[in-house]
Amino acid sequence: MQHQDRDQFIASVALVIAELYGQPPTLNLETTLQQRLNPLLDSFLFESQAIVATEATILIADIRGFTSLTEFFPPPALIASLNRYFQITSELVNHHGGWIDKFMGDAVMALFGAPQSRPDDLKRALICAVDMQRSMARINREAEANGEPSLYIGVAVNTGKVMAGSFGSSVYNEYTVIGDAVNLTSRMEAYSLRGQILLSEASYQAARDFIEIGAVNQVQVKGKSQPVTLYELRAIKHPVRLEVPPIEIRKSPRVQVDLPLAFRRVECKRILTERYFGRVNDLGYFGMNADLPLVLPPHTEILINLLGAGMSELGLETASDVYARVLRCHQIPGAYRTHLEFTSIGTRGHQQLKHYIDQLLWRG
Repeated sequence: MQHQDRDQFIASVALVIAELYGQPPTLNLETTLQQRLNPLLDSFLFESQAIVATEATILIADIRGFTSLTEFFPPPALIASLNRYFQITSELVNHHGGWIDKFMGDAVMALFGAPQSRPDDLKRALICAVDMQRSMARINREAEANGEPSLYIGVAVNTGKVMAGSFGSSVYNEYTVIGDAVNLTSRMEAYSLRGQILLSEASYQAARDFIEIGAVNQVQVKGKSQPVTLYELRAIKHPVRLEVPPIEIRKSPRVQVDLPLAFRRVECKRILTERYFGRVNDLGYFGMNADLPLVLPPHTEILINLLGAGMSELGLETASDVYARVLRCHQIPGAYRTHLEFTSIGTRGHQQLKHYIDQLLWRG
């Protein structure tokens, strides 16, 4: 039982006692009840919520890019948006028969199958995940119309064996789950894009008859010797069709970096001789953002060469050439932030790039 749940319970008991004696509840009464009932509750919870091995579906939803929003919106606006997000996700978890395990910063972890198990735990978790994305899309449209910040979430769903029960001590304890399945869900969530729902192999295999998937990605995660396959959930086919609203135009996760690069322009399939230097600040499987010393119009082709520290960071033994196309560019103090899409990169170079990004994601 969480701290706030105990407070509500004791306040309700105080109200019942006050009504029986025909007097309004007092602070002294609630304080006395807390002193007398809390030890009894501790003992009861430890006995009634013994730690057991069970199967559960874990859902973790996390806001994408929340830190960057703090640069553009005042705290009151962000707090209001954050509380609205917690309210909506909590209501949906309860509506679909799940259990809110905890809030972790701007993330929500929910359980389906613990403490109460049902035959359709996975299906209810997936419907809940889709409803979360559909609800966030709706409130973001309303937020944008009112000039308020939009919040985008990524969701991970995994099914597996966990240890469930009351963990802690007589001083503080709570019902939760632990185990490899929980750790994997947390790692998976880092790979989800804005508006995306990712499924583990276990969840996909159990749900494949009633879902539609999109992209499939193999990633390396901490604690696993072999790559983990992640499946993008696009739609649930029955009992009623529910589609995940398309939001994110990116094709891969992104990581913040600070790597040196050199580049030359390519015109009419000819590499020009003049060389420029810049720094990569954002990196994905298929593109990057870089701060460059000059304006490059959209569709400009360039040849990028990662230098020194950039090569060693990526694990490259020799200079790696990557062809890229400019998508857009805008001025920042002292440079031009340029968004680039890779157009040509060798197989080994791409594998090393992907491995580097995956490592940064699970380290974070």
